Amino acid sequence: MSYILHLGHQPTDIAGISGLLNTTAGGFDPTLDVNAIRHSGSSTYSAPFSFSVLEPAGDLWLGFRYVPPNADANSINRSEANFLEFYSATNVLLAQIKPVTTTNRYHAIAAGDTSVQGSSSYTAPNGQPQWIDVRVAVGAQITIELYVDGVLQSTATAANANGKGKPRHVVFANTALHGSASTRTWYYAHIAALDGVSTIGRRFVRRSPNAIASFNQMVGSIDALRDGDIATRVASTAAGQRMSFSLTGPTGPASVSAIAGVHLKQIAQAGTVGPDATAGFLRMGGVNHDAAPETVPDLAPKPVYSSWAVNPADASPWSDLTLPNEVGILSA
Repeated sequence: MSYILHLGHQPTDIAGISGLLNTTAGGFDPTLDVNAIRHSGSSTYSAPFSFSVLEPAGDLWLGFRYVPPNADANSINRSEANFLEFYSATNVLLAQIKPVTTTNRYHAIAAGDTSVQGSSSYTAPNGQPQWIDVRVAVGAQITIELYVDGVLQSTATAANANGKGKPRHVVFANTALHGSASTRTWYYAHIAALDGVSTIGRRFVRRSPNAIASFNQMVGSIDALRDGDIATRVASTAAGQRMSFSLTGPTGPASVSAIAGVHLKQIAQAGTVGPDATAGFLRMGGVNHDAAPETVPDLAPKPVYSSWAVNPADASPWSDLTLPNEVGILSA
C-alpha cells in the first residue's frame, strides 16, 4: 500500500480552487509543476479550500510551498486570522496553525481535551517562498509541529482522553493572512500529504499524460486524461484492459540526493457494469510492471495511488536515468 495520502494542487485534487490556478513566475517551482493556486484580497479575505484523506496508520505529514502575502504578511490585525486546520472523520477539530495578533506569528495549536497554543518563532516574510511542513500525531495526546524550510518553528501537545480520531480532513482556512485593507497576493503549490513519512525535504514532480503508447484498449481519448477535467473520462468494458501513454511536463530539479519513489495517480470510479477495480502500471523494456489493483466505489470518483519504491525491473534504486517513459492504467 502506498504511503501517499494526497498529491497535487489542481482542481481535480482539491475542492474550492476552481478558477484560481495561475502561472505567475515565483508562485511555484517550475522544476516541479506548471502553476500554483493564487489568492488576492484584503485583510478580510477568506477563501478556504480543502481535501480529505484515508485514515493514516501513522502520523499525518503535510508539505507544501507557500508564498505569503506580498505585503503586510507579518502584520496580523484580525482575530479570525487562520492558516491551516485538521479535522477527524466526524469533523471534530484536532489541530491548527493560526496567525496570532499579539505576536504576528503563526502558532501551532493542539485541540485536545483543552486547546494548547505553542510558542512560535515564525513570522511570515512578505512575498518570500517558504516550504511548510506540518506533522499531526493523534493518540493519547494530540501533537502538532510546524516546520518552515525544515526548521521547527512551533509545536503544541494536548491530552486526548476523549479519544478524538485520526486526521481525515485538511482545510486551508486562508483567512485574514495580512494586515492591510489593500489587496495583496499569495500562493500555494506542490501540496502533499503522507502517512507516517516526513515531507521535509521531499519534492514531487508532476508529469501528465502526453500521447498514447503501447496500449489503447479503453473507450475514450487520451485527451480525457490530460485535460484536467474530472468530467471527461476513459472507460473500461472488461477487466484486463490497458491504456498506456508517454509523459510530458517538468523533469525535476537539476540535482537530487535520491529518488524515493515513482507514484502514479488516477481518479477512478466504478460503473454500474464492468470492472470495479483499477491499477497503475509501468512499462519498461517491453515489460509491464503492474501495481496491486484497488476497488473503487460507484457513488463518486476517488484518487488511487500506485507506488514503486524501487525499479521493478531489477529492484535497484531509482535514478534519473531509469525513470519510466511509459506508464498506464489497467482495469481489474
